[in-house]
Amino acid sequence: MSVDNPPSAGKAGRNLPVAIASGLALAAVFLGTLVTNPWLLLGFIGILMGIAVFELDHAFRGHGLRPLTPVVVGAGFVMFFGTYRSGASAQTLGLVLLLFGAMAGGVLERDRSRLAQSLGATMLMAVWVPFLASFMGLLLGRPNGRWYVFAAVLLAVMNDIGAFAVGMRFGRHKMAPKVSPAKSWEGFAGGVAAAMLAGVVILSPFVPGLGWAQGLLLGAGAAIAATLGDLAESMVKRDLGVKDLGRIIPGHGGIMDRADAIIFALPMVSLLLDVLRLP
Repeated sequence: MSVDNPPSAGKAGRNLPVAIASGLALAAVFLGTLVTNPWLLLGFIGILMGIAVFELDHAFRGHGLRPLTPVVVGAGFVMFFGTYRSGASAQTLGLVLLLFGAMAGGVLERDRSRLAQSLGATMLMAVWVPFLASFMGLLLGRPNGRWYVFAAVLLAVMNDIGAFAVGMRFGRHKMAPKVSPAKSWEGFAGGVAAAMLAGVVILSPFVPGLGWAQGLLLGAGAAIAATLGDLAESMVKRDLGVKDLGRIIPGHGGIMDRADAIIFALPMVSLLLDVLRLP
């Protein structure tokens, strides 16, 4: 999601005003559903995740693979929506159904060429999108669930802003030039610092039991996970030879191009809350 070098963003052809407008529209719907009803939020995010799955399906098929997308959708539905009602057991059930369905589909597949790679793409799609996104259900199930969902998204966004601002001014040392040439270690440090600051200033005063030390840790963990999520998507796009995984969001590309960092931040925040024994 993050880009910490403006010249590269310009070369990528992004229309910044359109990108900002699209981002604000998505943020408005997200916040509106977040404060209204958990099921509305899950329904909205579920639609976005479904689009993301089909973006990956299209990208993989363009590379000659044949992922079993119906299996991903079915198992993903169990993981994403079931987790809010039944907790981590729904995640486990969804993963088991995914494996069983993928193997059964592989056995019945008539075209045996690149079968193992297609099954790998199937598993990657399901774990990458609905499984990681299902941690939103675990967060929502907590007493302060809505705040924690907001926190995960906010920290990922603050990491993006901090990486952009610091990388623009001070970025010199490339972080992963063969994967994402625009990213610098200076930008990474700026993103982590911004997320840690947000964890203390914005979250600690409003979340019961969340002190400044926990806010710092949540910020750092979410920023690291968000950066890895962004690099992971860049890595896959480079391997597939595509600039964006979709075009549904004006100025941004596809859903995965916008949500790559956030869906990595969700499990990190959820797991850190468990480690910190926060309600």
